[in-house]
Amino acid sequence: MDMRICVINIYVSDLDFAIEWYREVLNLNISDENNNYPIAVDLETDNDLRLLLHKAEKDTQVDVWRESSTILTFEVPNIREKIKDLTEKGVKLMNEEPQWHPDGGERIAFKDPFGNVHELAELRSRAAPKDRI
Repeated sequence: MDMRICVINIYVSDLDFAIEWYREVLNLNISDENNNYPIAVDLETDNDLRLLLHKAEKDTQVDVWRESSTILTFEVPNIREKIKDLTEKGVKLMNEEPQWHPDGGERIAFKDPFGNVHELAELRSRAAPKDRI
């Protein structure tokens, strides 16, 4: 394939609050590269995919699961530990428990303060054998 995803734009109505929320809740720091504050800022990732917080005029009102949307999924080694961490930081989950997915893992969705839907995913195929269901 001659195409690859290189940037994911996350639109937020309050860039300063978004920087704080993504840093404190999801532990993502602002990158020194491609910093176009106050219009947009890059978040650091552990790969070459750019996450770009971009200033928008209003929050999203998408009715997820009923309307077309894009969901950003964060892979984590232990979904239950990360759920505990996020709920302690006030994040509201969209399900009470992680849901099993056909790709061999569990996922749980949550919204950022601007209505953007994200997921946590623990992929069983990548877990240690003792952790597999």
